[in-house]
Amino acid sequence: MHTLALDSLMLVIYLSGIPMVAIAFTAGCMAILQAVTQIQEQSVVHLVRLATLIALVVVAGSWAGDAVSDLFERSLRSIETIGRRVP
Repeated sequence: MHTLALDSLMLVIYLSGIPMVAIAFTAGCMAILQAVTQIQEQSVVHLVRLATLIALVVVAGSWAGDAVSDLFERSLRSIETIGRRVP
């Protein structure tokens, strides 16, 4: 049971951390680019963030879906061991 909880926590960290780091990196690059070119339009930054998120979903969407599905199947299989006594 401990390994299932740890695996689910790590999956949540991966699924939320990777997009946040990627979006922060692209937003930082866009901030530098805007400072250099002196373009202060905020809609450009939002468009780049959205494009980054869409690219991440396209690239890593199948991996994320498989990982969530595997974790769900493991948790369903572990339900039968909850009520058992350990000799």
